[in-house]
Amino acid sequence: MEYFDELKELIDRYKDKGIEYGKEVSYLEKRNSCSIEEINSEILSLSNVTKIEKQKKDGEERYVVFFVYSRTKGRTYAITFRDKIRIITAYPIGKKTLKKYFKKRFKKSN
Repeated sequence: MEYFDELKELIDRYKDKGIEYGKEVSYLEKRNSCSIEEINSEILSLSNVTKIEKQKKDGEERYVVFFVYSRTKGRTYAITFRDKIRIITAYPIGKKTLKKYFKKRFKKSN
């Protein structure tokens, strides 16, 4: 993966400073059907990562990280680094979106 080592290095550098969220914690938990601890551990470990995209938006570098668990389930995070690791947003990916991503977006990543 193109940005995996870069993202892993940034996470290792900032993980002691903590994690902050761009949305309410309760909203992220409800939207993704998981606890905030699960989200944090997933980000810190970077297991099940399928693709990482780097974007420049609003004057900052963002990493869009795609976690795929199966052909029907996955999750996407938008992450940036300020004083802490900042999870801008997180949302689940469903079956139809994953099917489309495997055809177009993930095809070039491997």
